[in-house]
Amino acid sequence: MVGEFEERVRALEAELHDLASADADLERDAEVAERTRIERSGVALEDRLRGTAAPVELRALGGGRGRGVVAELGEGWVLLSDPATAGSEHLVRLMAVVAARGLGRPAVPRSSPIPERSLRSVLRSWCRDRAQVRLSLVDGSTVVGRADAAYADHLDVVDAAAVLVTVPFAALAVATR
Repeated sequence: MVGEFEERVRALEAELHDLASADADLERDAEVAERTRIERSGVALEDRLRGTAAPVELRALGGGRGRGVVAELGEGWVLLSDPATAGSEHLVRLMAVVAARGLGRPAVPRSSPIPERSLRSVLRSWCRDRAQVRLSLVDGSTVVGRADAAYADHLDVVDAAAVLVTVPFAALAVATR
């Protein structure tokens, strides 16, 4: 009887140990999950884009869209190179993005000491090239023409009727050349 009792006690102790171990595993898993959520909450869309190698599609305010591979990323904007249309580029203002498709899970924090170009410098290069552009604005309208001049906070485009159209950067959602 004493041997049987000791056997039962040992079995109960083993069961208790297993339950405690399982509880510790659950606590550890919950802590890892919470730390992951905390870490993700500090990852910006810009960082997600930086870590994406595959083509993405960005939908913007006003119905503008940009598709392609991330070619360059600056403060508040991304330049997508569209493999479907050779040479086509889409400059998307991140503040105008309403949805992104094709982002992977990995995120790469900014680590490059090389200064990135500004939105103005990208648009200035398009003006230098006298590029034909299509500007999708946040209100849903579009401006089509030749990029003429990039200023501190706005872009001049000459439309098909040779009229100069000035577009503030704040109104720009997607610029395509």
